[in-house]
Amino acid sequence: MTLSKRERVFRTLELDDEPDMIPIHNLGFEKTGTAYQSFLKSEEIKEYKTTIKNQFSRFKYVHAGDITELRFWNVDCHNMDPFKKMKLSIKNGPPEYDDCLINTINGKLYKTVNQIETGLLYMWYIDGYFKTPEILYSYWDKYGKPSQLINNRTKYSPQIWREYSKSLSKYLYPIGTLPIAMHESVFEGMSMGRVGYFMRKNPQFLHEVMTEYTKTNIEIVKRLAEAEVDIVFYFDDLGFKGRSILSLNNFRKFILPYYKQLYQVCKKKGMFIVQHSCGYIDQFLPDMVDAGLNCIQALEPAAGVDLAHLKEKLGDRLCFMGGMDSSRVLNFGTPKDVEEEVKRCIKAAGSGGGYFAGPSHNILHMPWKNISAFRVAIEKYRKYPLKF
Repeated sequence: MTLSKRERVFRTLELDDEPDMIPIHNLGFEKTGTAYQSFLKSEEIKEYKTTIKNQFSRFKYVHAGDITELRFWNVDCHNMDPFKKMKLSIKNGPPEYDDCLINTINGKLYKTVNQIETGLLYMWYIDGYFKTPEILYSYWDKYGKPSQLINNRTKYSPQIWREYSKSLSKYLYPIGTLPIAMHESVFEGMSMGRVGYFMRKNPQFLHEVMTEYTKTNIEIVKRLAEAEVDIVFYFDDLGFKGRSILSLNNFRKFILPYYKQLYQVCKKKGMFIVQHSCGYIDQFLPDMVDAGLNCIQALEPAAGVDLAHLKEKLGDRLCFMGGMDSSRVLNFGTPKDVEEEVKRCIKAAGSGGGYFAGPSHNILHMPWKNISAFRVAIEKYRKYPLKF
């Protein structure tokens, strides 16, 4: 039995026993890293060179574009869709940050700086500017609240999604994306110190902001559902290395109720939701699963995430995506170390299905010999029944 990539993805998300092989998901190369520069010079880029365009929409952005890298990784699914969801929100920074850019939705300040290893420009996070309610509301009054920046020119048509998915079907199954990382937007846009202050002194303000972010994402979910998108991918970091960003109590009070709203709308619309979160998040996952989360991506071992324990505890209700150590092993190990890391994750989470093979994050400075070993090992060990 050989499944299509779409069938393999859905069987895995549905926790419907083992498919023919473990599906692959990969966030891909960090484009300013040394690994991607090696890829651009490789013979493989010539072999896998593929650009897909669709002509069925009057908007130029409705195309799959260059999927060469996705073919290189042989992914079964990827977070990508043809819909331009939000109006431009990046502006020049305020006077005291005149060398920065600001995201007017959440107050994040960025600076464009050259990467040391490659000399390529990269947008580095600098600070959060929305340190008072007055500053936040002044920006939202001037530029619009997040929900007012939804791009209403975008046509969420089933025809567009079907044609888009069909154009990619030979190579992968696309997953829709959501525009606002709600928790990240709060702590990066205000700064962690101010978030802690507002939790104690002005919790209502945090709830108002989270309500607005949630309202925006839910509106996008509804539009994606109209287009017949059936899986959405949501980026929102919750952890540091070794510990979560918030206490479990504060997570339950300020974040979880809004996640539950988002997850439940997806469920009502018949959509799966996959969430990315860096860092240590093990203590949050039981609550997130109870709230309706279908799949968690990243699973950073360098942060202390215990994939085997999570599979044992939650594997009958939650899918796992990633977990292969991109921070340490893939970047700094030997090819043999890389193969053992692939085996470790597949042994930990692959049995019975419900697992997507892939790295815990983007590939940054991974040596080419490790990239080659990584691809070979996944293909070698992903087939059911699992053999080691």
